[in-house]
Amino acid sequence: MTDYKQYAFILLAVSTFLYIGTILPNQHVETFQKMLIMGAECVFLLAAFVCVKRALFYQKKLKELNKD
Repeated sequence: MTDYKQYAFILLAVSTFLYIGTILPNQHVETFQKMLIMGAECVFLLAAFVCVKRALFYQKKLKELNKD
């Protein structure tokens, strides 16, 4: 459970840095490269969301096991 939470935070941080890199004015980055980076951001955000969902699932399972 804690590993999934850590993965989610790391993926969120990476996607944030990628987003900051796309909004900074840069003269050498082409449109295709920006679109590729934005696609990678979306993948990282989706993976972070999945990790959070898995962490919540396992946390719920642990609570159920502790009740029994």
